[in-house]
Amino acid sequence: MKASSCLENINLERLDQALEHCDAVVASHPDNPVPLTDRSLIQTLMGRDEEACADVSQALSLLKDQNKSRDPLLEHELDVRQQSCKQRATMAGNG
Repeated sequence: MKASSCLENINLERLDQALEHCDAVVASHPDNPVPLTDRSLIQTLMGRDEEACADVSQALSLLKDQNKSRDPLLEHELDVRQQSCKQRATMAGNG
């Protein structure tokens, strides 16, 4: 099972199955931020914002631990998502 396989053959009508598959990919690649990033997208589509934001934070942490092999595009995407999570949390606190 490849680290990048979370979103392969995804069926938007069966996000629960996609999440189960992605959970297995995350478990198989615990030190890789890519499956966490993909799973956060699935969770966002399912309306599970807290879980999605937790995956974004964990993926960013893993990525920053990988000094030599860091992917600047992935890091930027995760930074943007984390800012969105922080904004959502702030808005929820003010609402």
